[in-house]
Amino acid sequence: MSAERVVLGKYPSVDALYGAARALQASGHSALDFYSPYPLPGSDEVLKLRRSPVPFVAGAAALVGVVSGVLMQWWMNDVDYAINVANRSVVPSPTWMPVTFELGVLLAGTSIFFGLMALFRFPRPYDPLFEVEAFRSATIDALWLSVAVKAEQVSTVSDELRRLGAAEVELVPEEA
Repeated sequence: MSAERVVLGKYPSVDALYGAARALQASGHSALDFYSPYPLPGSDEVLKLRRSPVPFVAGAAALVGVVSGVLMQWWMNDVDYAINVANRSVVPSPTWMPVTFELGVLLAGTSIFFGLMALFRFPRPYDPLFEVEAFRSATIDALWLSVAVKAEQVSTVSDELRRLGAAEVELVPEEA
């Protein structure tokens, strides 16, 4: 089994970047990623990314928060410490809404935070990309395309990136 390597290509425009990504996908490469100092509209369609699971996770957590808020207040007010003052009803009243809403928002927010941490494998203090000196321009003014390939395909993919208009091609060093 051969190790995977990452090859970077720097492109002068978004159109050139998207064209190179489409050409690489057509030739069978699927492990592509873009690096840019600003959002690239339509990049998710070009990279063929699947929909994020974060909205589902947030919605499920919010629903759990709402249900647990109602159940918690019902238990506290009608079962655990039942004091029937002014003939209150057992059904949820408008006074229950702030706690129910806040608990739903709290669980949704924390699930989004921890869900994104798990999904993106954060915190990640080191990435081999940081060792490529030219890659520092990805946060300033450059558009980079990365391709994960097998070690024996590095030279082929590097030549293909240059043919597709890459101004600069870099090989990411292996992790120690």
